[in-house]
Amino acid sequence: MAIDPLINRLGQQFGELLPANLRGVRNELEDNLKIVLRDALARLDLLTRDEFDIQQTLLSRTRGKVEALEQQVKVLEAQLTALEDSLRTPRS
Repeated sequence: MAIDPLINRLGQQFGELLPANLRGVRNELEDNLKIVLRDALARLDLLTRDEFDIQQTLLSRTRGKVEALEQQVKVLEAQLTALEDSLRTPRS
């Protein structure tokens, strides 16, 4: 969800909840609330959904590569152990 429509909706809902004697300053209060919300959200350093999805895809690929490398290491360790065993065993 885009941030601006959310902030606008929250500002509007806030304005609708104001008591009748504050309705005259409704637009000013809504605008100030929107500014405060944008500032607070900007300081949170949030990701967009697209950025999150991209990072999730990259993480998945990286995880696959790590798993493949782990398998290669196991094969190489087994080969090394077999080679070491064959060198230790006296030949007849």
